[in-house]
Amino acid sequence: MKRRHGIPLLFLALLSIVLSTTTNSQTKPSATRSPKKLTSVAAKAIPTIKCIDLESMVACKSFKQLVDARDKGLLDSLTGGKDSRKRHFAYVCLRPKDDAFKIVEFDAPLPEEYRSYSPQDAARSFTVLLQENEAFPYKEGMPVMQHLDAQKKWYEDHDDIFQYGFGNIYMESWEQGILANYVSDSGKWRRPLSQGSKYSDEDVYFESAHQWLAKFNEANANQLSAVDEREYPRITVGDTSIYLRYSFKNKNNDYTDYTLNIQRSTGRFTESFVVPGLQPFDDSGTCMSFRY
Repeated sequence: MKRRHGIPLLFLALLSIVLSTTTNSQTKPSATRSPKKLTSVAAKAIPTIKCIDLESMVACKSFKQLVDARDKGLLDSLTGGKDSRKRHFAYVCLRPKDDAFKIVEFDAPLPEEYRSYSPQDAARSFTVLLQENEAFPYKEGMPVMQHLDAQKKWYEDHDDIFQYGFGNIYMESWEQGILANYVSDSGKWRRPLSQGSKYSDEDVYFESAHQWLAKFNEANANQLSAVDEREYPRITVGDTSIYLRYSFKNKNNDYTDYTLNIQRSTGRFTESFVVPGLQPFDDSGTCMSFRY
């Protein structure tokens, strides 16, 4: 379901100019922003699902049916790649009294994968950015220089007290046992510089690229608003909660604003739908959590 974005000749020509003139920047360690892979889960334990909550019984039965059928796509979302060394997290949020659920899933970097910023060759840093850590896919008609400026500002934004890693967060929407929608965004994980051997997951924080862009535009008079795409999710992940917000086209050819909040310790979640001209719709329930 991922969209591919072509890069016009003008973009490539301007890029060559930027690469030849950019100097004295700092860069993150390279980290490949690879697409989500569907890999075998044979080596990982498949969870046993028990549906006991009456409120979410319909959604739970659909989820259980997919797990019991060993649906490959769903199991990959729950368990991650069988050969991955990363820690995989998945939250299955069952909507009450409806045959629908969401899956929020991601790999968290291992402690040794975090890196500090270090001065490197500027041209190489920008090449690594575009080839391996592109944050804002180019869309035809987007101002080329604004696109380049957004990429560079996001890539180089950092604080010297933190170490960083790259990653992706995914959210799937399942309705009546069918995958109905899929959104994702790349971003940065960060943690404070380690002091001795002390390290805790409580110090780790993720911010998606489009969440960073929304904050940047709010603080800078929408300087890079032409690069923003409201259909890309704004996501944060902390030790206590997960926040996700994005917009999608509805049947009236307008946009619905969707927000999901998950409390990681209990699995409790709230979600809201805001449609122009209508009363907001809110719901709440509980997510099943999985860690591999």
